Amino acid sequence: MSEFLGYERDDGSIGIRNHTVIISTAPYANDTVERTADIVDDAIPITHPLGRCQTKPDVFQTYRTLLGYATHPNTYGAVVVAHAGEIVDGDELAEDIAATGRPSASINIHEEKGVMNALDSAVDAAQEMVQDASAQRRVPADMSKLTFGINCATSDTTSGLCQHKATAGAVWRLIDNHGGRGCFAETPEFFGGENELSERAVDDEVRQEILDRVEHWDNRLQATGYDVRGAQPTPDNMDGGLTTIEEKSLGALVKSGDGPIQDIIDYGEKIPDKSGMYIMDTPGHGAESVTGIGAGGAHFMVISTGQGHTLSNAVMPTIKITGNPHSAERVPEQTDVDVSEALVGDESIDWATDELWEELTDVINGKLTLSETMGESQFAIHRIGPST
Repeated sequence: MSEFLGYERDDGSIGIRNHTVIISTAPYANDTVERTADIVDDAIPITHPLGRCQTKPDVFQTYRTLLGYATHPNTYGAVVVAHAGEIVDGDELAEDIAATGRPSASINIHEEKGVMNALDSAVDAAQEMVQDASAQRRVPADMSKLTFGINCATSDTTSGLCQHKATAGAVWRLIDNHGGRGCFAETPEFFGGENELSERAVDDEVRQEILDRVEHWDNRLQATGYDVRGAQPTPDNMDGGLTTIEEKSLGALVKSGDGPIQDIIDYGEKIPDKSGMYIMDTPGHGAESVTGIGAGGAHFMVISTGQGHTLSNAVMPTIKITGNPHSAERVPEQTDVDVSEALVGDESIDWATDELWEELTDVINGKLTLSETMGESQFAIHRIGPST
């Protein structure tokens, strides 16, 4: 397969979904956003506790993340809901969304003279967008347009031996055979493996940037008095047999394969158009990491899990793969692809890669993931500093 069926956007991107998102600019608009999405079928609420009393670096990161979801390839249009005069300006956000050719609306609770009026306006705007989106049809598009997001979740001893290898095989198939992109993250989980990882950089500048980012995270964590080396692996990782952060890191890096790394980019930054593998600088916290990769524009996410996980994203479909037969049995509604036969049976890693590839091509062309059918999603923007 060299083509998929997707939704064309005016900015040249192609989506594998056609969502209308309702975005809060601050926590005081969250309830209105949630109520709007409850009323309007197929509307996705994006709520968070940020957007107010933040320092400039955090304001920029919050804004960039929200804009990333509003202009994501899988997003048709966006309704922005603000509470009053916020540091994340709703009108500005709506204008930046409209600049990409997507329909957008800006609703301000104070300017609407209260929650009920704002809710009425938000529902009207969302309803129109959802209806218009439903009339759009998929068209053939080249696989080179696709970006493959990668993340771990509750890793165990099976992760680096099985499902991470299948994930690596699939992402590099997209890159090498179709000219697409891959993006992985979780910088603190490079600890102990950063030198090996940096040797894959395309040049010395990228190599040094990888090492500098890892050192930055180490210093940042140490400055809090928190020794990550004493807190990692996490309890669920240890339940799965992992013993040290170095063991966890080396296993986690398996999912990125062994090909060249083009660059390391900031949290929520747009993933470059050039084909190849990229790193996004995110925390190891799964919800924050996945949220960042989604903001960067990844079309879909493969979450490679050992013990099973509910981690999901509503805008960027998440495909969960495991090679642990006990996890596949324990949380079947969280297991899109079970490749445990490659670990405990007679199948090969190549077979596991083929199984994942078949599933992701179905998802790209419209098949819902298990988390999509259940309406599961977590949204968590990583913050840099304290509230003011």
